[in-house]
Amino acid sequence: MKSIYFLSFNMISFVPYAYGFLKSYARQDPAIAAGYAWQPPFTTPQPVDDVVSRIVDPDLLCLSCYVWNHNQQMAVARRVKTRYPDCLVVCGGPHVPDHPGDFFSRYPQADILVHGEGEIPFVGLLRELLEVKPDFERLQGISFNRSGSTVTAPMGPRLGKNLPVPSPYLNGSLDAFLGEEHGNRIALWETNRGCPFACCFCDWGVRTKNTVRLHSMGRVAQEIEVLAARGVQDIYITDSNFGLFKRDLEIARLLVDARRRTGFPRRVRIQFAKTSNETVFAISRLLFENDMLWGTTLSMQSVDLDVLEAVARPHVDIGVYADLKNRYQQHHIPTYTELILGLPQESRETFVSGIGRLLEIGMHDDIRVFELALLPNAPLSQPGMRERYGLQTRFKPIRLTEAGFETEVVELVFGTRTMPYADWAYCLLFAEMIQALHNGAFTRFITIYLHREGLLSYRRFYDGLLGHLLENGHGAGRLFVRLKKLIDDYHADPNMPQVNRILTQPDMLQLLRRYHPTRRGWPLWTWLWLSICEDQTEFYRSVADFIASQGIARDTMLEDLSHYQQAIMLTPAYDPKQGKVVACQYNWQDYFFEGADLKAMETTFFFRDTHMGPGRQYPLAADDRQAFVTAAIGYSYPYSKFRHFFHQPDCLEKNQNKDRRDLPKKLSSSSPTVPAND
Repeated sequence: MKSIYFLSFNMISFVPYAYGFLKSYARQDPAIAAGYAWQPPFTTPQPVDDVVSRIVDPDLLCLSCYVWNHNQQMAVARRVKTRYPDCLVVCGGPHVPDHPGDFFSRYPQADILVHGEGEIPFVGLLRELLEVKPDFERLQGISFNRSGSTVTAPMGPRLGKNLPVPSPYLNGSLDAFLGEEHGNRIALWETNRGCPFACCFCDWGVRTKNTVRLHSMGRVAQEIEVLAARGVQDIYITDSNFGLFKRDLEIARLLVDARRRTGFPRRVRIQFAKTSNETVFAISRLLFENDMLWGTTLSMQSVDLDVLEAVARPHVDIGVYADLKNRYQQHHIPTYTELILGLPQESRETFVSGIGRLLEIGMHDDIRVFELALLPNAPLSQPGMRERYGLQTRFKPIRLTEAGFETEVVELVFGTRTMPYADWAYCLLFAEMIQALHNGAFTRFITIYLHREGLLSYRRFYDGLLGHLLENGHGAGRLFVRLKKLIDDYHADPNMPQVNRILTQPDMLQLLRRYHPTRRGWPLWTWLWLSICEDQTEFYRSVADFIASQGIARDTMLEDLSHYQQAIMLTPAYDPKQGKVVACQYNWQDYFFEGADLKAMETTFFFRDTHMGPGRQYPLAADDRQAFVTAAIGYSYPYSKFRHFFHQPDCLEKNQNKDRRDLPKKLSSSSPTVPAND
């Protein structure tokens, strides 16, 4: 019996879904079931030596290759091949190039590449290896190394429209990875396969040939029951466009029903349809009302139509997008949008004004900005498109590399024909500022007021404030100057990693370690947010100076707004056992959260938040910095900016009577009071 070892390293604790599919499909063949022994897969990144020592007499070493694990797995394969020369190394996954080129010269330890969807060509390989004299030229959908030369076979058929792959959840192939006793891994789960779109920066539509195939509803329902019975807390639906089909709402109902009956799953993470629709809204509302939703993507990637056309991205008219956002907001459903920095045809002007437009339509909670990465099989990575759009790229380490690990690298775009590096760097700094100040709420309510009253647009405020802070460079400005320097150093230093940039900066890390000594996931904006939290007085002085420079007088109303803006922010000293009382001269809470007209009205608020996060899962504790940072900004994965940063409107009592004796009795004398204009 031949022995199969499988590698699929991931920093995030996912169930090894690809392993389950390949094993389930292959074992339908009696000869394969009898001829191969499947060893437990390696999923948690470990030092090369540790992994190699646990691989004994392998016949096949299978690598599921992604940008985040390719080099580490290849290093393991090289060592295994040295120790066991007859072991066949088989590479599959999205990082395997469709056109191998010199792949086998660079990685001589590899024997076979499986292209595209893996089940059928992998089964063909396993069958061939059972022959007395295997001949790889009889196979389809692979490339192989023949004495230093690359032989690429023609592509073969894909799985049919009914996806005839046995469920690894129903046949027990993944039982050893489910539930609390196995570490509460996130269960990857598909209800369909394929993507009908062909965005140039993505390899998904290319890889799946644009056809969407569905698993049966009977199978889907059974899988939900199994996952719930095994106590799976988190499910990540890997469909590229969940909500594209009306049946997806029924799937959401089955998930909610399972949660009500069993308590599981607790949360569902979804990649929603690229063009939001009525089904997506209904799914979002259902999951949100049952505390199962991480957030709904109102997908953009760019606000500029020329950019979207250049990358073949389906888009929704910005007016329709605004209507969608308003509809979600009316039901308090958290939404977020994602932008990609460095796309073809994007410029500093279109990027900055695009973020301003998103704020204008009410996208206040969560704007996520990602640097454009070139994936091996994405159309944008091909020579013609690189040249057409003048893509300026550099390979960067993804993370800091520890002893025993290989450095994983990603090719990032740092400039284009329409966005030279200096503009790219400014846009990244601008994006980090937006996430810290607006999503993170330090200036959110001030800017909403200025925009709503026609005093200053979002674009003019944030573009102007950033320029003001960089020009002055002292007080709060030094934070932005420091962040700008880090971005420039990141561009210049080939060894500075993409994800762990902050961890390479001792001065920045000193602050962060005071809040959490072991956390490694610190996006740039989190350092900025915590730095401002440390000295809000200095920051708001800089904001006031900028507003004054725009010719806006600091009258009683603006003074009271500044007081309210500062008072609503979470601080480490906040005691959830006592709450916090805030006195204002205007009805700011009604103005911002209920759409009321602004009125001069003595108003007292009692904030009584005890937990933060989209599922209220992060408790607050007075003067506990680690609890504070988790509650205030959340974890780096899975991530949502919803219900973080500031005291939430659903955890508030207010009194709008001038006589303070009419306050609710819950407002005890021990609750700290922040008077107006304090």
